Amino acid sequence: MKTLAIIGYVITTFASQSIWVTFSPISTYAAEKLGVEVAYIGYLAVLYPTFFLILTIPSGLLLDRSLKTWLTTGAVLTALGGVLRLVNEASYTWLFFCQLLAAVGQPFLLNGFVPFASHLYPQKMPVVISLLSLSMYLGTVFALATGLAVYREAGLHGVMALHAVISAVGLALYLLGIKAIHISNAESKQRISLREVAGKKDLWLIGGILGLGIAAFDNLATWLQPALATVGLGDIAGTAVASAIISGLVGVTFIPSLVAKRNYRTYYIRTASMIVTALIFTASIILVAPYVYISLAIAGLLMIPAYPVLMDWIGKFHRRETHGSASGFVGLISRIISVAMLLTAPSFINNAALYLQFISLLILGAFLISLNMPNDRNALNPTA
Repeated sequence: MKTLAIIGYVITTFASQSIWVTFSPISTYAAEKLGVEVAYIGYLAVLYPTFFLILTIPSGLLLDRSLKTWLTTGAVLTALGGVLRLVNEASYTWLFFCQLLAAVGQPFLLNGFVPFASHLYPQKMPVVISLLSLSMYLGTVFALATGLAVYREAGLHGVMALHAVISAVGLALYLLGIKAIHISNAESKQRISLREVAGKKDLWLIGGILGLGIAAFDNLATWLQPALATVGLGDIAGTAVASAIISGLVGVTFIPSLVAKRNYRTYYIRTASMIVTALIFTASIILVAPYVYISLAIAGLLMIPAYPVLMDWIGKFHRRETHGSASGFVGLISRIISVAMLLTAPSFINNAALYLQFISLLILGAFLISLNMPNDRNALNPTA
């Protein structure tokens, strides 16, 4: 039954991310069909980061109180958000409500990675966290890559139906598996305070590293095209970012487990961020298409696996009964930083070199923060 539960959880996480950006590749078409301005389609996607910021701490605390109850809540809300869109697919108001359901469910799913893995797969925790992280990235890539093609073949109904089916399948498998699994909440009977989690220095450091890494990724996905357009390379931005994501997904399949096995988490973060800083900064000087492709592909290979590596740190060196709260706290710190940097970036997009140097400074910041992280073998002893 654990196998069904994790398959369902993986598919539901995939569905959650695909619901997030369902309309992004077809924004203008969706706006025309729904009779709204294009900006309103963008607001659907904005609900996700907004509600993650609002709910990341509460969801983490609730997951620590009752993992099974609140992880299931997140899965159900996600599936409802995907399936119910078909009830009134021509109404923007209704689609906004459905997107709201899925956006509320997302923090419970993402902050559930570490507690789920530590409770059900303590011996394979790095592998399970990597698998869930992989599904998170794949869901986004899937929606962005298939949206336009599906729309051309089956219209707006076909796009929403595809994500509805994935959502329903994920929830069905998850519920079949989780209902037969007993997850003890004995340790959760003692109330977990936010003060306890916020008092852990390493969680602040992880939040900073993760926030700057996410900021770099989100900035490249959002602003690389207009920045490169200033030197006549705007047309390569999409495929360059796609190559970074694809190489990162390859890295997620093996890097986190190897790093965890050798207890090289801190060394990996330091080394990866130092290499990527050098690559991106060099790209700002050698502004030619082949080098931009190569540097971003290597950056993706090294930096995207940093997410599960850092999540595994929480699972390894913090008490199991605080895993949800710790994940939520790290999520809050990281999203505040990433949103702030995303809003800062437009100041640099009129100069491609300056923009890439800004990105390299973000990664350099992550490297500098990582210097304050304890080495794995010097960290606190893990709690079972």
